[in-house]
Amino acid sequence: MRGLQGVDVSQLPDIKRKLTTILSADAANYSGRMARDEVNTVQALRRARRVIDAAVIARGGRIANTSGDGLIAEFSSVVEGVAAAVTIQQTLNNTADALPFRIGVHLGDVIVEGSDLLGDGVNLAARLQENANVGGILVSRQVADYARGRLVAEFRPLGPATPKNLIEEVELFAVLAEGVKAPDDLASVAPRIDRPQSVHLSDDARIKFRKSCQRAGLATAVLVVIDLTNGPGPGWPALVVAAIAVSLVFKWRNLRDSQR
Repeated sequence: MRGLQGVDVSQLPDIKRKLTTILSADAANYSGRMARDEVNTVQALRRARRVIDAAVIARGGRIANTSGDGLIAEFSSVVEGVAAAVTIQQTLNNTADALPFRIGVHLGDVIVEGSDLLGDGVNLAARLQENANVGGILVSRQVADYARGRLVAEFRPLGPATPKNLIEEVELFAVLAEGVKAPDDLASVAPRIDRPQSVHLSDDARIKFRKSCQRAGLATAVLVVIDLTNGPGPGWPALVVAAIAVSLVFKWRNLRDSQR
């Protein structure tokens, strides 16, 4: 069967897929630096690539795709992929005049096309990289779940987001480690802990409850007088007093809940 331009589509190779850890790295403000100083920017990119290539190889990964100032690397291990990302940022962030990078790491399904990687897994890693701060690392939940506790790093949840050109929401995590740039305002992205708050009743609610207690006290006193006047009986006044007490408890809860 022939498709467009007479290509025999029946002879095309099958699509190959695999699950892998994808690292996306891209230089920050590369175009702006090129516009100001092409030679020094290209030299800085070469120095940065030597750092990146060395970290990827040392952690058992490989460079899959390259395009100008960006690249895609893959690792068979999530932990090794994150470790490589941390090493890259630590080295670049602590090197004078280094070209800064953003990095995103994701564990996902990819299409293997020769030596290149394609598909949504690669796209998501690239979107994580785009949302990372300069000198920082963003990872997906899949990566955070596998790597947490296995590295000297913290994975701080930033909440769900829908990256550009993707359909589903993704939970973002910032990698916090020595030498890696953290988000500017960690307080705004820190996990929220809901603590019980004390409830203060309004003056009107207090007055209503006080009146209810007064009426309940008066009714109880009347029942005690009746019980003493009639002498020992079946003990029904005690049941009524208990019912009044239960009623006061429910009234207090309702007033308290209405003030939250």
